[in-house]
Amino acid sequence: MAESEEAREPGPGSKSKRFVINVLWSWTGVAVNLAVALLLNPYVIRKLGEVRYGIWALIFSILEYFGFFDLGLNTAVTNFCARYEAAGEPEKINEVINTAVFYFSAIAVVAVALTLGLSHNAQKLFRVPAEYQSEFAILIQITGLSWALCMVLNMFVSALDGFQRFDLESRVWVGTILLRSTGYFLVLKLGHGLVEMAAIFVVFQLVGYALNFRNFRIVFRPLRFSWSLVKFSVFRQIVSYGLKSFVANTSTMVLNQSGTVLIGHYQPTQFAGFYALPSKILQYAVDAVSRLAIVTRSSAAELSELGKRQAVLKLGIYSNRYSLTLFMPLVVLLLVYGRELILRWVGPSFAEHSAPLLPVFVVSTALVLAGQFNSSALLYGLSLHGGYARALVLEALLNVTGMVLVIPRYGILGAAVVSSTLMLLVRGLYTPWLVCQNLEVGFLAYLGRIYVRPIVTSMPVFALAWLLKTHGLPGRTWLELVAVALLIGMVYGGLALFTCIEREHRGLLLSHIPIVGARLAAVSA
Repeated sequence: MAESEEAREPGPGSKSKRFVINVLWSWTGVAVNLAVALLLNPYVIRKLGEVRYGIWALIFSILEYFGFFDLGLNTAVTNFCARYEAAGEPEKINEVINTAVFYFSAIAVVAVALTLGLSHNAQKLFRVPAEYQSEFAILIQITGLSWALCMVLNMFVSALDGFQRFDLESRVWVGTILLRSTGYFLVLKLGHGLVEMAAIFVVFQLVGYALNFRNFRIVFRPLRFSWSLVKFSVFRQIVSYGLKSFVANTSTMVLNQSGTVLIGHYQPTQFAGFYALPSKILQYAVDAVSRLAIVTRSSAAELSELGKRQAVLKLGIYSNRYSLTLFMPLVVLLLVYGRELILRWVGPSFAEHSAPLLPVFVVSTALVLAGQFNSSALLYGLSLHGGYARALVLEALLNVTGMVLVIPRYGILGAAVVSSTLMLLVRGLYTPWLVCQNLEVGFLAYLGRIYVRPIVTSMPVFALAWLLKTHGLPGRTWLELVAVALLIGMVYGGLALFTCIEREHRGLLLSHIPIVGARLAAVSA
């Protein structure tokens, strides 16, 4: 007998619990990544030097453009898996998986050919010193070929996202981060360089994707592979959804990488590293937000399939507010102690060139990537992301044009101002306006329910941090910086737990604290 809707649909409490568990697992991975990066990056920069570190940053910016061939199919796989899983249609999921595997296998062959061509001509486009040009070409070959190999396996990570099994995915992520970072440390300790680091990256990238494929097979027992399941009609469906995602993803890729790539073209190579470092610091926190957005996207697709539009609106408000809440302690720390942190972390040269970019990047990243990332995820989940995609195209075109005009005259600071201003206008204002139009809610009310509580809560914490810096803890040593960071985090977290987190979610969060969690949850209720 067919399973009823009531039997298949979990209750509200279980949905909230699953959402919180997924977020906690995602944030665990982000925390490990951040901790490893804080310890490892200064060592990597010291061992490689400014020029070779700039090459390392440039390599990955170039290869991000290979994501052009995704055509948005990975986001389509996530969306369709979430919808067909909610509807209880495993055969449809198999059709989506098999069709996507066929497409990505074909594209991988094209990516291999492009990698070989790019590696022989890249030195003509970038100001890489002559003594490093051969190494630069080898790096492109290694990392580009690995990207092609992993293209098919990455699709199973997207499928896991659709099933909302972020716990399994995050365990693999944590393991590969630790193993890869250990590998980087060992090859540099033994006197090796960029080529060996790239080999370590490739090996553990492949291991991580293989483990996620295994996890998907465990989660989706009916998985099977057959030529008969490769359907042109399914391909048309996922391409129809994916083309909008493709436009948005390609534009985002240009926005994320054009600064580093154009700086590598117009400026000495080390300036690509100077520009990339502030973004890298913030990216670790943005990763927490983007992981939450993946959870949001899958949940929105499921809720949309079940016709729960009001629940989608609440999901957007809470996920954006919680993302900004998570981000705000870092905002306070970097605005007050950013220069001191970079000086102690990677030295005076980076403090001189990278620290002036921090205030520009911090404010825009907090308001947009923390405060509105989940708004775009809602549009994806609702399959209403066409307007968002078109807006990103405009932002990308203006960004590249602005960079070309500004970088030769104003350097990396000018690039940061161009990038941040456009980000605020398009993704900070227009994107939430699209959400409000589609969900029929007031624009200012939507923004207010997201921003007011986290920002108001940060004000006394910001004042406290400024007093600490001017009256006893100027941030001259690691001990002072760690003490200040812990104090900011604890004070803001303690306040935000009651000012920013809804009662139901606060109880769920507290209940996951070992030993005393259940008691704390009962008291907070």
